[in-house]
Amino acid sequence: MFRRRPRVDDQLYGRLMTSFGRVVDLDSFVARPAAALAEKVAAEAPAVVAALDQRLYAGAAVYHLRLLAGSWIMVRDGNVPRATAEVFEEAVAWRFGPLVAGAGALAHRLSALARGEGERQE
Repeated sequence: MFRRRPRVDDQLYGRLMTSFGRVVDLDSFVARPAAALAEKVAAEAPAVVAALDQRLYAGAAVYHLRLLAGSWIMVRDGNVPRATAEVFEEAVAWRFGPLVAGAGALAHRLSALARGEGERQE
């Protein structure tokens, strides 16, 4: 069916970052896998990540991706509604997209991997 995309603005983005910034790193069972997912996606597009970090601050891309990954892990644990992680995915894509060409795709790639939709590598 038709789905309305969330209306993302700076206030919503700030609330999501603050909320997940407070909880993702507190639980090592969320923090470690979230960091691994963020690093994997960052390693797939190092030039895009470097450009984002240059536009924002050092480590910004991986930090934002890590919080997004944490939101998906928390969805799997039943601690966060799926719709919240979906909105966060769109928000990260919204934030990254205008800064660097192709950067919005990082949020979608990470989310697909977090949902188990990506290819497995041995």
